[in-house]
Amino acid sequence: MYRASVGGRDAAHSLYRHALIRIMTEVLPPFSAKRGWSMMALAIAAVLMSWSPAPTITQRFSDALAALDGALPRRRRTGRTYQGFIKALMLHSGLLIGQMVIHLRTKSRACAGKHWKTGEFVPIGVDSSKFDAPRTQSNEPLGMAGKDKCCPQMVLLLLFHLGSRLPWGWKIGDANAAERTLLRDVLDQLPPDVLLVADAGFTGYDLLYELQSRGLHFLIRVGNNVRLLKELGEYSREGKHTVYLWPLNRRSRRPLTLRLIQVGEAYLVTNVLASTRLSKKAAGDLYRRRWKIEIAFRSLKQTLQRHAVRSGTAQRCKLELAWAVIGLWTLSLIGAVALARAHIEPQWLSVAAALSAVRDATRRPDNLNALRSALRTARLDEYRRRQPKASRNWPRKKNPPQIKAPVIATATAPEVDQAQRVRAKDLAT
Repeated sequence: MYRASVGGRDAAHSLYRHALIRIMTEVLPPFSAKRGWSMMALAIAAVLMSWSPAPTITQRFSDALAALDGALPRRRRTGRTYQGFIKALMLHSGLLIGQMVIHLRTKSRACAGKHWKTGEFVPIGVDSSKFDAPRTQSNEPLGMAGKDKCCPQMVLLLLFHLGSRLPWGWKIGDANAAERTLLRDVLDQLPPDVLLVADAGFTGYDLLYELQSRGLHFLIRVGNNVRLLKELGEYSREGKHTVYLWPLNRRSRRPLTLRLIQVGEAYLVTNVLASTRLSKKAAGDLYRRRWKIEIAFRSLKQTLQRHAVRSGTAQRCKLELAWAVIGLWTLSLIGAVALARAHIEPQWLSVAAALSAVRDATRRPDNLNALRSALRTARLDEYRRRQPKASRNWPRKKNPPQIKAPVIATATAPEVDQAQRVRAKDLAT
């Protein structure tokens, strides 16, 4: 997208005659806007398709094409077929998504403002969820990790900034992909001074040891499947909240020194050992805010109606899910920027209201002021709920077993001696 100035505006921004697309170009990277399936046209079409309520891929493409036709002058019209679009998108997806992520992170960092850090840390939540795919022969390599007669599935691991409540990154794996493995693949995407906040599924000596060795901080819930030691003498400032993670099959390596924090019925461990850097109150607040990542998954699956992708091959399924995440990110960022201009904090954004505004704008391409006004009012209600929202007798409601307290044992004399030998050997090397 070229940057010549026309009448005080970017030429590329003034090129688009559609109110919604002009809003979108404010948060998209400076791609080229040449004739045909340019990088900018591909990005706009893919995002618009992720917002479309149409039940099929081709209908979503038709909706996006209609918006592009209403926005672009005839000399810059795109291709007319879905097959041409998807071939161009798959050809350029690596470069296109890479540039989108870098640009959206920069915009998210600016949008977060004072909420970028909590104390001295950048709070990033992490969790995973499964998404369904059509039962086609080409999708069978994705695997089926559910119950009998389940369809092919994918696992989406999502990184989520807890201050701005905007996505930060993701990784898509097959149905049987381990979420810890997926997390290892995205560690390089974490910002400096990160505090990774996760639920009990991300415990494990090897993963936490790798986080520690990379200089990353974490705050993770532990349950009764984790055995912790106390009074091991490994840490010189050992206190009543100092615990050690040292499984029997890892006794040839040094134990991990952690701090145990109890918040209500939840037990959290962190490698931030000083309470002056991360207080119990701050840790509890961050862990409660981690729940917002579940709302992000709900926005993907229910608000955007992307609990199941519609593509017929495994590669296209992953591409469709990736653009669904980008669509959610772009939508959230557009709404957060609009709220910021109205002096409203980004965490008050209602994704459902923002989606309603942009879908309505596809039918009113010339009313830019109406779209901006609708986005400024796309905020959550402030009422206090007085009754449970869940249905009393929902027939398929899951009741997972409650996570219990971790097993905490006092280190025995042989364990203390072994820890000293391992430490001495480690210091000698």
